[in-house]
Amino acid sequence: MAKTSRDLDLRKLEIFYWVAELRSFSLAAEHFSLRQPTVTAHVQTLEQQLGCKLFRRSGGRFDLTSTGWMLYEQAGAVLKLKNQALAALDRIQGKVEGELRLGGSNVPGEYILPGVLGSFVARFPDVRPVLRIGDSAAIVAAILDGTLELGFTGFRTRDERLRYRKTWQDEMIVAVPANHRWAGLKQVALQDLGKEPFISREGGSGTLRSFLQLVVRRGEEPERFLKVGMELGSTAAVKEALMEGFGFSVLSRAAIRREVQQGLIKEVRVKGLDLVRPFYQVTHRERPLAPVPRAFVQFLNRAPRTRLWEPVAHS
Repeated sequence: MAKTSRDLDLRKLEIFYWVAELRSFSLAAEHFSLRQPTVTAHVQTLEQQLGCKLFRRSGGRFDLTSTGWMLYEQAGAVLKLKNQALAALDRIQGKVEGELRLGGSNVPGEYILPGVLGSFVARFPDVRPVLRIGDSAAIVAAILDGTLELGFTGFRTRDERLRYRKTWQDEMIVAVPANHRWAGLKQVALQDLGKEPFISREGGSGTLRSFLQLVVRRGEEPERFLKVGMELGSTAAVKEALMEGFGFSVLSRAAIRREVQQGLIKEVRVKGLDLVRPFYQVTHRERPLAPVPRAFVQFLNRAPRTRLWEPVAHS
C-alpha cells in the first residue's frame, strides 16, 4: 500500500514562521497586511495538512509544541533559501517589485528618507514604500520584534542581535528663535546652555541622546546642567515652541533648514563642542533582508552626495 505523502504550502509555512517568531497572531497579521482570522485560518489549515499541532493553546496564551519548534527552525532555513533564490532571480532579470516596509526615526524619517524613496521609486516604479516614523527607540524595537526589516536611527544600541552601518552624516545645531539674545553671537560657551530653558525631545530621541552624550563627555551632568522647560514628542512641536520663544533646543540641521532660510530660527555655535553625529542603517543579524529592502540598501550605497544628506564611509 502506497504511503500518503505530505507537502508544505510555502505561504502557510511563512505565515506560521512569523506567528512563531513574533509570538503573536495579530503582529503576524500586521506584518503580512492580513486580517488576524485569516492568519489563524492559515495556521490551522497547515496543522490539518501536517496532521499535528504546532501550537499549544491555554486560555489566552499559546506556545510552540515540540513539533512546532522543529518546524519553526526548519522554516527559517527554508525562507532564507527562498529569499536568496528570489534575490538571484531579481539580479538576473534586473527586476525589483513589491512593498518596501522600513522605518525611520524622526529626522531621517521626516527629512531624508522621503526624498531618497522618491528617487528609488523613480528607478524601480514597481516598488511601493511603506515608511513608519517614530523615535529611534521605537524603530529599534520594531526591528527586534520583526515588524520591520530595515530601519534608520540616530543612535546604536549594544544589542548583539542587531547590525548597524553608518549611512548619513548629520550635524546637530543649537537653535534659538530669531529674536533670542544669542541670535547675533558667533558662539556661546557650553556653560551658557544651562542658563536658558531647554526644549527637549522625548527620551527615545536619537538627537537628544547624542547631544547628552556630548555633554557628559565634557564633564557635565545633564540632569543638573540643563534647565528643561518642556519635553515634546516631535521635531515639529519643538520647532513651533522655538519660534514662540520658549527657549532653545538642539536639532538636526536638515530639520531646520527651511526655518533658518526664512529667518525664523537662528543657529548658534557652541565653543569647543562638535555636534556632528551619524545616522545608522539597522537590520536584524539573523533575518536576511528580502529582495526589495536589499535592493534599497544597494541603492543607498551607490547614491551620490546631495545637499540634504551625505553618505558616509562604512565602518
